[in-house]
Amino acid sequence: MKFKNIDMESRELLNPYFDLVDYEACEYCFNTLYMWQHLYKTGYYIGDGFAVIVAESEGNTFSILPLAKKEDMQKVIQYIIDYFEKEEKKIYFRGITKEVVEFLKENYPGKFDYTEERDLFDYIYDGESMRTLKGRKNVKKRNHINFFLKEYDGRFEYRLLDENDFDACIELVHEWTSNKEENDAVTDDMEEELIGIKKLFNNYSVIKDKLKIAGIFIDGKLEAFTMGEYINPNMALIHIEKANPSIRGLYPYINQQFLVNEFSNVEFVNREEDLGIEGLRKAKLSYHPVRFVEKYTVREV
Repeated sequence: MKFKNIDMESRELLNPYFDLVDYEACEYCFNTLYMWQHLYKTGYYIGDGFAVIVAESEGNTFSILPLAKKEDMQKVIQYIIDYFEKEEKKIYFRGITKEVVEFLKENYPGKFDYTEERDLFDYIYDGESMRTLKGRKNVKKRNHINFFLKEYDGRFEYRLLDENDFDACIELVHEWTSNKEENDAVTDDMEEELIGIKKLFNNYSVIKDKLKIAGIFIDGKLEAFTMGEYINPNMALIHIEKANPSIRGLYPYINQQFLVNEFSNVEFVNREEDLGIEGLRKAKLSYHPVRFVEKYTVREV
């Protein structure tokens, strides 16, 4: 297998293979892979009715689940295993489902170590609950939103964004990062994320058929923006959400309004992982996920 870098030219080649699968994890989406390609050196290979995605972590090559029909999954996984062995590399999978873990345990006993990656679990929420915020469990969210609506009545606007707004988005990310830095919470991931955001912005004319970007302006200044898309017909995937943390109620309001206006019918919402960051985990749990997309790392013994 000769792998090519995932770039904007590969989008139309790969999209039919993403359509073959019903994976719910955020990694199985072209915009996710393209956004982080510079960090993981992500590449692809297209075979006979399937596509294989590989990337690098700490100098080691790994594969995520192949993009293939369910009935072809086992033979394509064997195809990937054969590739690793031919290249004399240790077999290494990331983002693997529990179902595939069970298959590997049954068919390759003693060959692999399996690690449950809790920090990488995606959070899945009930779409209607996120849109309405009904019930006692969401009373704090409603109170924050009601405060925002009263405090900024007549001063704010929610709308979809386009190329004319992207400079303001970048400025907001810089302000958000500076705020985090004051609290010693800035990480290299934030810098890599900004690179990824700029990549999506620079190619918005191509990807706008799928990617939705919305923001909230207060007194004419962008104070929050978010971006997401359908990962399948029944689920929205939220890639990015940034807001001025000093404005009470702004985060829950843009969270809610993005779903109300752009994903009004999805049953589920994937808000990606928490990376083991304590504050992020607390925030994601506060919305009461209905389940997680469990992910496993599989390494050859």
